[in-house]
Amino acid sequence: LIAKIQYQELEAVLSQVIDRGEAPLVLILDGITDIRNIGGIARTAYCCGVHAILIPDKGVGALNDDAIATSAGALEKIAVCRVNSLLKAIDSLHLHGVKVMASEMTAEKNVFDLDLTEPVAIIKGSEDKGIYPALMKAADTVFRIPMANNFESLNVSVATGMILYETLKQRLTP
Repeated sequence: LIAKIQYQELEAVLSQVIDRGEAPLVLILDGITDIRNIGGIARTAYCCGVHAILIPDKGVGALNDDAIATSAGALEKIAVCRVNSLLKAIDSLHLHGVKVMASEMTAEKNVFDLDLTEPVAIIKGSEDKGIYPALMKAADTVFRIPMANNFESLNVSVATGMILYETLKQRLTP
């Protein structure tokens, strides 16, 4: 049996991206278990030029046929890096000059105020628990998506799409 998702090494992906002269764009998924959300995130990530999706060995939804179908096949096209420790992966990202940013609805800084043209990794947490506190602490910047009305939160897939399209907009604007 051959796995549908061929996991890649984060170091190798970063080296390839940097060798091409591109600013790395990495998405870190912390505790997202709904495979429909993972599929939607992967689909948008691929469309927005994300170089790699980083997931932990445990505590994330299975990247099965349903996840692949929801992603419209994007999970088979984008680099997926499965790591033992997201904290160690963040250390590796930092060593490669990648700034780590965490999305949190109570942050003061808006997503529109960030420089997303630089090498960046964005952490998205689960809808029920958010981002693991140690990962939040390891982030260089914490930001929010502004909302017109006071509401509990945005769906993680939708929020990720908003952040990635802001990133794409900045990276495409001369």
